[in-house]
Amino acid sequence: MSSSLILDLTRRYQEPQRHYHTLEHIAAMLHEGRRFPLDEEQTMAVWFHDAVYDPTSDQNEQKSARLASKWLLKLGWDVPAVERVGRMVLDTRGHVPSTPQAAPVLDLDLMSLAVPWPQFEANTRLIRAEYAHVGDADFAAGRAAFFKKLLQRTRLFFTPWGETLEPAARSNLQRALGDLIRS
Repeated sequence: MSSSLILDLTRRYQEPQRHYHTLEHIAAMLHEGRRFPLDEEQTMAVWFHDAVYDPTSDQNEQKSARLASKWLLKLGWDVPAVERVGRMVLDTRGHVPSTPQAAPVLDLDLMSLAVPWPQFEANTRLIRAEYAHVGDADFAAGRAAFFKKLLQRTRLFFTPWGETLEPAARSNLQRALGDLIRS
């Protein structure tokens, strides 16, 4: 990666509206990504998947994919590789891989669903801080809908490593959903 790209991405991941979607999130994904290991395109997809993050927008993935395209073309990447990175970034919206190459990126992005409960709660507080503009009832309803949608899926994770996270992630989602319904 070029130093100007590293500086741009670092600046973006330190924006004031970010509390969960920070450099720490990227570092955790890259650290765990050593298990696969990630190829260069997957690594760029990790770096770019939340590069544009505005909690008031529903276009973050599209804008992040466009930013990846702009940067990678500028750095001399070929168009097919740039398109593959963009596709993986776009796949982080629904967390369903459109290609096998996207599966590790998506599993890494959702691995925080399987952390121990105290960390899951801490992550929830960080995400809540990103959505401070949303009222408590609307935030709870949105989280509940998201958790229900995830729980209805046959699988949350798509790699053998990710499959080991499935029971803990489902347990956390069910517990969090129960807490939301009771409150």
